[in-house]
Parts: sequence; structure tokens; C-alpha cells
Amino acid sequence: MLFRHQFYYFADAAAQQIFVKNPRIFTEKVLFCTERNTPMRVRTYKASEVVNQEKAIQGHCPVTLKDEGKVEKGLGLLIIKFKDNTFVFTNEEKMDRFFACPGAYADAALPVKMPPTSDPVYLNKLQSQEESITFLEQALGTIVTRGLREVGDNRLKYPTLTVKETMLKLFAIFLKAENPANTVYMKEKYHAKMRKFIENCEVPEELHDLADEKSKKQAKNKNWPQFKEDYYNQLGQKYDEVLTNVKKERKDNFQNYIR
Repeated sequence: MLFRHQFYYFADAAAQQIFVKNPRIFTEKVLFCTERNTPMRVRTYKASEVVNQEKAIQGHCPVTLKDEGKVEKGLGLLIIKFKDNTFVFTNEEKMDRFFACPGAYADAALPVKMPPTSDPVYLNKLQSQEESITFLEQALGTIVTRGLREVGDNRLKYPTLTVKETMLKLFAIFLKAENPANTVYMKEKYHAKMRKFIENCEVPEELHDLADEKSKKQAKNKNWPQFKEDYYNQLGQKYDEVLTNVKKERKDNFQNYIR
């Protein structure tokens, strides 16, 4: 509505009626905020333009600092400009609190002794460092731990190999099988190789147990079932194949086996 040569706008009809009843209290001796003293939110599509600009209290959330006494970085897209300063916030709710009373938070100051930074450290940054131990711990720590547990739980021995050689080869196949960069096909391929490797390790022990059982039966003149005899012969043939493959693996190098 027009009053004394100036236009006034209202949120709704009820607010307009309150103004009409006594317009003087809203127009005389009233200091309207300037743009500088009014908090203005930087919209998302504009926030990327100021992401690298200097921010108040080094980009930490003033509301978290004042209300909770904690130092916490704000999000790059939650930005408010107030009194020539740029403030960032950890969430929308804290941004609304700042809007409601910007003067209560605008003077927030960082403590003299800052806590350790909690900024995330990305693997690509660790990978570019000269020291690779931290990168390996973060990228492979979980997989390596699972691999060592797998090796420790099985306690196997491959025919003609030492226990150490067996464990190292099983560990190598496990790492291949659990590589997070694998496709579904490659993962299934190496899991099948690992199952085959474990089965070959178990053949000699199973063959020994059957031979021991057979000799005890014969010593007591007891019948040895035909199905067990057939299975015993199959295991014998399988063991011969394993020994042949071991010689081939040694000749071709184990790396070819796990490709």
C-alpha cells in the first residue's frame, strides 16, 4: 500500500491491517536495515563461486562455536554473507539460527589453541606421498587382515610345498579374489582358484586317513566297502594330478597360475 509517498509491502492481509491502525509506529523514528547489516544467503549455484574466498573464522561454523563450544568446519554450500563477512555452517538448522539472530554469532572467535584438524584425508593424496605405508594401511588394511585370518584358520600344506610356501600362495590368491577393483567375473574366477587350491591341500590328508582305515579293516579281516575303494582310487588319481601340476607350476612360475 502507499503511505506518505512510499510503498509498503506486507506478508499477509492481517499484517496490513495492523499497519493501517497505527502506521506512525512503523514509519517514524524507525531505522531500516541496510543491505550490509542484513544476512543474505548465497544460493547453491552461486556458492561454488565463493568456495575459495576467505571466510570468517577460517570457514568454521559460528553457531557450533558459540552454542556448543566446538570447532567444526562448515559445509561449502551453506553460506551467509553478513557485514562484509562470509560465514559457513554445518547444517541448515544452524544456518536458520544465525538468520534469527546474526548479531549473537557474528562475533564468534576461534580459540587460541585449536584442536587437531578433522578434515578427511583422501586416498589419492596419500598415494601421491613419498611414504606409502599410510596409503597401504588405509587402502589394504582390512583386506590384508581378512587374508591373514583366512590363512590362519585353514592351516594347510600343499603337496611338495612347505607350510610357509603354502600360506604365501593362499594369501596371494585371496588378495586376488578380494581385490575391490575386480569385476564379478574376475572375483568368481579367483574364488574358484582358491577353492581348488584348498581342495588340493586336503587331498593328501584325506588319502592318508582312508589308507589308514583300510589297513585297519584288513588287519581285522573286516570287509572294506567297494564305494570307499572306488573313492580311494579316485583320490589317488587326483593326488597324482596335483603332483604333476606342482611340477608344471614350478616350471611356469606361480604368477602364471594366479593370472
